[in-house]
Amino acid sequence: MSSTSSKTGKADGAKKPRRASAKGTTRKPGRPPSSEKGGTSRRSILRTALKLSKSVALQDISIIVVARSMGVTPALIHYYIGGRDWLTSGIMNLFYQNVLKKWPEPTGDWEQDVRNGAKRFYDSLIEYPGIAAYLVSNHQFRIFQLTAFGDRDYGAEMLNRLVGDIRSAGLSAQRTGIHTQIIHEFVMSTANQATHDLMPADHNQFYEEKLAALDPVKMEHIIFGKVAPLQLDADSLFNEGMSLFILGINRDREIEGVSDAKG
Repeated sequence: MSSTSSKTGKADGAKKPRRASAKGTTRKPGRPPSSEKGGTSRRSILRTALKLSKSVALQDISIIVVARSMGVTPALIHYYIGGRDWLTSGIMNLFYQNVLKKWPEPTGDWEQDVRNGAKRFYDSLIEYPGIAAYLVSNHQFRIFQLTAFGDRDYGAEMLNRLVGDIRSAGLSAQRTGIHTQIIHEFVMSTANQATHDLMPADHNQFYEEKLAALDPVKMEHIIFGKVAPLQLDADSLFNEGMSLFILGINRDREIEGVSDAKG
């Protein structure tokens, strides 16, 4: 769980973008000509940028990249969005908004709710590999977003839902926070591995050849456990990992004397 780099919720050097004025015809400094704006809007820019993150890492999506994709000038993107931080945060906020639109409703079974919430986040990252790539290597905008014009911070709202699912297990604040952090990191890491072919199953033949060449006496422990890992794909890793997390939460419930009644 992370925040932006300053206490005010704004990234260092980030300036609030100017809202376009509908009054008058005099161009303000930096304002693009009306003939170029066309149907462009802040929302359309962010939607285009989010779509780009299906194939481009978010850290590589710049104002120039978005402008080229839309066939407009960088000045137009600056006019509606602001600087690079506002673009990145805007994309993340739109991503989290989409995650929340299909967030599972509580079932009354904390185990199922924890699995369902984590799976919703995981599936969303699989859909946007560029977001997954950004989250595993960047602290800024992982959760808390820059907001303007009355925007909601959907990153914070998504985290609140995830914590709520885990909190329903009835653990203390400390253990709830720890399990949330670990599950959050696990989901991001697994999704990134899935979307960038980093799982053992993605390189099965290569590993089989390497293992076959190992000394069976000196490397007996690697050979002993080789079969299952070589068949492990991202979905299997997600399911196995979540099962272990549920076991850990149940262990803590027993230690803390939480009632077996679910919900």
